[in-house]
Amino acid sequence: MINELLHSKVNKSLNDDFKIQSFTDIQVQVIPPIIEGRNVIGISQTGSGKTLSYVLPIVSQCVDLPKNPIKALIITPTKELAEQILAVFKKTSRHTNLISMSLYGGTSFNEQVRDLNKGAHIIVACPGRLKDHIEKKTIDLSLLHTLVLDEADQLMDMGFLPDVTHALEASKNRKQTHLFSASMSEEVSSLIANFLPEHFRVELQNTKPKESIAEYFCPISADLKYPFLRFLLKHKKMKYALIFTRTKEEAMGLGDELIKDGYMATILQGDMTTHQRKKSLDALKLKKSLLLVATDVASRGIDIPHVGFVINYNPPESFESYVHRIGRTARHELSGEAYTLFTDEEEQQLLKIMADKKYKKIKFQEFNYKMKIEKRHIKIF
Repeated sequence: MINELLHSKVNKSLNDDFKIQSFTDIQVQVIPPIIEGRNVIGISQTGSGKTLSYVLPIVSQCVDLPKNPIKALIITPTKELAEQILAVFKKTSRHTNLISMSLYGGTSFNEQVRDLNKGAHIIVACPGRLKDHIEKKTIDLSLLHTLVLDEADQLMDMGFLPDVTHALEASKNRKQTHLFSASMSEEVSSLIANFLPEHFRVELQNTKPKESIAEYFCPISADLKYPFLRFLLKHKKMKYALIFTRTKEEAMGLGDELIKDGYMATILQGDMTTHQRKKSLDALKLKKSLLLVATDVASRGIDIPHVGFVINYNPPESFESYVHRIGRTARHELSGEAYTLFTDEEEQQLLKIMADKKYKKIKFQEFNYKMKIEKRHIKIF
């Protein structure tokens, strides 16, 4: 029984705040060996509950310990993920004395130094800003107990290997090292070989969409794509949807177009400041917005349980990206729907990324595929 392994104050948070009735497969298999003190590798698809699988045992291990030195460090690729993981730590440790904080760029370095000087049990950091603190000696990892590499495949994809290696070397006296990922790339395998030769591994199925997500593939002409999007939003009565575009320019243009047409929409793309990105995410999380138009910056790890729909305004660059995009719905054992829009030209990309996976095209008799449209709806695409 997992609850028997966790501290009573953590179980109180599970009961009062998370209201968790049962644990996911990854949590059941990963939590015991972490509690036992082993190094753990967890490979499972997006939305499987990897974050709680390391947060719960780490918080249980840290309860009643002094805040100095730092007890646990979690390295994650994006600011959004850092904030999300930090929120899970804070929620899980609400009944404890634990202090947790985040470190990432776009925020005041000096303020972070002041917070570090006050002491913290748990740090959630992005690689670049973490390296800055290590080099300036404003953070001491020499007595760190646990280091977690979260979304390891994305860390490697984004070119963070040198920064991650820097942190691993700065914490070489650590007692436990854990790595979590949605897939096992060559780079991740190499990282494991170099820094985790002895470990307990849990690998749950290959990267693929969750069975609780209904997938729909919608062929549409380029000039009707925006009207068709509006049709989908109305016809399916979509509340709380994520709409993915391939480029920042498309996200900005499509988001502005939806707002102009009266939709409660916000935009999330990589060039935005930390404050702007947090504001956009919070709008959907707090249900102040119904739609979030985003690039792939939102396709990993973002956990908004009430998102019931994902729309790919155009096909992503890879099958893995497709899986991560649509994995933003059907969270926490809920169901969801994913729609991928594609033109004749984009179908070649779709065929490429879907490979051997068969997909069925769907058309809606309620939509007029021969309609004439206003030019303003296609000026950005």
